[in-house]
Amino acid sequence: MEGNRVIFLIACLFFISCYCIGQPSVRKIITQDGKAYLRIWYAKGSDTVFFNAIDGYKNNLEDREKLQLINCLLKFEGDTTRHPGRGFPVYYATDERAVRFSPRSKYYTVEISALYFIDRIAYGVYTDYYSPAPVLYDNEEKVEINNCPEKIKIVFESYKKWFQECMRSGKIPKYFPFNDGRYVWIYGKKSRFSKNEELIE
Repeated sequence: MEGNRVIFLIACLFFISCYCIGQPSVRKIITQDGKAYLRIWYAKGSDTVFFNAIDGYKNNLEDREKLQLINCLLKFEGDTTRHPGRGFPVYYATDERAVRFSPRSKYYTVEISALYFIDRIAYGVYTDYYSPAPVLYDNEEKVEINNCPEKIKIVFESYKKWFQECMRSGKIPKYFPFNDGRYVWIYGKKSRFSKNEELIE
């Protein structure tokens, strides 16, 4: 009788752990023409969250779960496989706040897509202001840099440094640091929050 009770408790604990512990998943899907895109989701029991360029802004993931997904995305550094889409912006801001533009870049890569999704996972509804299109820009030379992997490597370094800081603190800060330097998201606005996490605007 006691043995059955122990087995039952072990089975219950196993079920609870499987249900409560989420599973991040980021897969590279290669198309027939050799291009590729990322399929991203976080399996969390019945509340699985899927991310794509249009949806996935609002989610119920905790910071530690978002960081698990971001860790998976950082592994695509250096992947210059072309994405099947063009670098067009996705507009969510109201008409009076949205910046309408058409990037010159003819394509973006899987590694740029990974950075673009990191913003969406980490910053939710604010990403339409911070990274409105999967196009990176050099503020000094005044050019788009989607075709400059050596510059994108520098951008990746800043994201990895930010990720390590997030891992140390266990949380994702509200302050968005990626539009303050030389390499930024084209037409991306600076953070709506200060480093003290106070709303600026």
